[in-house]
Formats: sequence, C-alpha cells, structure tokens
Amino acid sequence: MDIKGIAFTIVTQIFLLVFLLSASKPVKADDKTFVRKLCDQTLEPDVCLNCILSDTGRESSNVSNMTYSILFCMYSQTTYAHQCADHLYQNTAAVRLKTTYRVCRDTMLSASNTLWDGLTKIEVSDYKSAHVLARMAHLDLLQCVFAFRKYADVPVPAELLSYMVQAKRLLDAAQFMFLLLD
Repeated sequence: MDIKGIAFTIVTQIFLLVFLLSASKPVKADDKTFVRKLCDQTLEPDVCLNCILSDTGRESSNVSNMTYSILFCMYSQTTYAHQCADHLYQNTAAVRLKTTYRVCRDTMLSASNTLWDGLTKIEVSDYKSAHVLARMAHLDLLQCVFAFRKYADVPVPAELLSYMVQAKRLLDAAQFMFLLLD
C-alpha cells in the first residue's frame, strides 16, 4: 500500500469516527421542544415528558419511538406492581387477602407480558395491535382493583396503587400517540 492509500484510510477512519461521535450526541434543545409540544397535547403531559426524556436510548423524536418509550415505562410500572403484589401475597396469611393479592399478582403479570407483546408490535410497525394490547393491559389493571372489592373489600395498598396509577397515566399519554400513528 502506498502513502496515498494509507492517508486515504486514515482520513476515512477519522471521518467515520467523527460521524459516529456526532450521532451519539445528547438530546438537542429543538428535540426536547418537539417532545414537550407533543406531550403537552396528551392527557398526562408531565408523565409523558418525564418518561420520554428519561429514555436515553431513544434515537429520535418520531412518534413511533416516543410511543415505544411510553409503553416501556408502562411495562416497567406493571412489572413493579406485579413484584409488589407478589410480595404482599407471600407475606399474607389472611385467606381473603391472599386470594386478592394472588389475583392482583397474576393480572399484573398478565399486564406486563401483554405490554411486552405491545412493544414487539411497535418494533414491527403494527401500531393498531400495539394499541389493542395496551388497552388489554389496562383491563388487567382494572381486574386487580376489582379483586380488592370482590375478595377483601379493602383499599389497594398505597405502594401497589402508586404503580398502577402511574401505569394508567402512561396509558393516557400513549392513547394520544397511538392516534397519531393510526
């Protein structure tokens, strides 16, 4: 290889390195403004904005990526709710409460799995199916709430309720995003 070939290879590698470094820049101000404007149109603007901006792996601010971020946050909340309900189930001796926590634990696991399926649908641009799956996960949240009324007639414990409310709020934000994708 002659000197020109070596110089060309070095220059090419430098340009490639500069390109790769510029592609991994933090969120730009105009990107954040776009996210804020879109989130402001949802029923839960703060929840939407906090979720999307916390997703550092999001490559761009297109609606599909933002919807994925919101569904992933919702998935996380239902997973936490499942873990909380399981902990309550494991540490309860009262028969009626144990039944309640078991039903809630199982429905939160179902919600979490359903949202994971929804995430995979977004990855293949099947937004209608992802939207249906998100709504099905919401029904699982409601089944957990109904279990507390049906079996024990006690309020949902605060920690469990906070995860479920956050998941519901994220669904409210996702609903708007799904309308834009349909």
